[in-house]
Amino acid sequence: MSFIGRAWRYVVRKPVRTIVILAVLTVVATVLMSADAIERASAREGAKVEAKAGAGFVLGNNPQFNQGTPRGAGTVKGADIEKIAKLSGVKSYVARQNVTADLIDAKTQRLGTNDYDEKKEAQFGNAVNVWGVNRTDIDNNFRSGALTLVSGRHLKPEDRNKAIIHEDLAKANGLKLGSKLKLKGNPYDVDNSRKSTAQTEAEIVGLVRGSNTRQAAQRSELFSNTVYTDLDTTRALYQMNKDNEIYQDANFFVASNADLEKVQKEASALKIDWQNYQLSPSTQYLAGITGAISGINSLMSTTKIAAFGFALLILTLVLFLWMNERKKETGVLLSVGTSKRSIFAQYLCELVVTAIPAFILAFFASRSIAQWLGDSVLSSVNNSLLQELSQTGQAGADIESSTATKTLDTLAVSLSTPSVVTAVLLTLLVGAICVLVASLPMLRRPPRALLVDIK
Repeated sequence: MSFIGRAWRYVVRKPVRTIVILAVLTVVATVLMSADAIERASAREGAKVEAKAGAGFVLGNNPQFNQGTPRGAGTVKGADIEKIAKLSGVKSYVARQNVTADLIDAKTQRLGTNDYDEKKEAQFGNAVNVWGVNRTDIDNNFRSGALTLVSGRHLKPEDRNKAIIHEDLAKANGLKLGSKLKLKGNPYDVDNSRKSTAQTEAEIVGLVRGSNTRQAAQRSELFSNTVYTDLDTTRALYQMNKDNEIYQDANFFVASNADLEKVQKEASALKIDWQNYQLSPSTQYLAGITGAISGINSLMSTTKIAAFGFALLILTLVLFLWMNERKKETGVLLSVGTSKRSIFAQYLCELVVTAIPAFILAFFASRSIAQWLGDSVLSSVNNSLLQELSQTGQAGADIESSTATKTLDTLAVSLSTPSVVTAVLLTLLVGAICVLVASLPMLRRPPRALLVDIK
């Protein structure tokens, strides 16, 4: 009789043993299928994040040695930005300046509560956050989807005295495309070192939409109180020129045919004060999402290892116990000339025969629980991440903080063929190891020793 026939007869003849191993294999395969499906879903989200952030890197403050301006803003030099921008692999970049300016002949959006005391109201009651950029089409807040251009156009490098404002701010003040937005430097901003009160006018060329993802504590955090202008406008408001101006940061994008790592290495070799400044991945702007993805991957890797270890321990223990009961059977087979290879193949075949229905059960079980498990893991990771961000003081409601701390909202988990194949192969691998470990001591003994040792 072939080893396949012997295996089938043994599986049918020992229902209790078969059911126990079937249950273990089903649990292990279900966990592995679900974990792999969640990992693949996380990888898809990671690819989306990379697409949003773009292939590139950011030049910004090195917080270890450079705490920035009095309110913690960037101090990046324009000359350093130009050095990196001239590298052959860099196709585009976004340089950003941040100033605080008062609206003239217009009012900021207010909260329903009294967020400012009397002194702060007098100083900042009508102030908006002004981001001076060389272009907005690839600015992170637009790439991430935090802001969406609903009418008009984006700011371009050649623009002078142009602005993009929030549609709510425009509606509240009767402003529209082509209207003039009047701004005045706010002398109370600690970063306004020249105490400039310079005034400027910018033509509104675009309107955006976007809302706070967290409850704003004060009006300065409202998305609607954020204004985008060209760099000439922010320079004028704070009376800066190209010799003394500083930037929040600069995000460089690498050409599709260029090697990101090589270009970043070339940038690192430039004569820049690398103690005060550093290069970081563009995905840092979406740190909350990338943190969630990293947390999910770490948790699923741990789950796979735990499932593998659980199966290895339980199956080995069970097979050791049952192999001990098969000494007579093995001794007889060896005595009649059956090769050890054939006997070992029989044991493996028994496992495979038991595993087939286990994989079928695991497939349907995983289809039912993978999404639920993914949602549970995502919720746990997000809660942990938000708590960590809150402790480090990064969970603000303003547009920059909201984008950086935004976590992964959903995780679409689907059981694909690669996940099933991976789980099947891993389960068979652990089963084969267990069979080898459990059967090897017995197969190494001579037939007489096995028959004599029967109790």
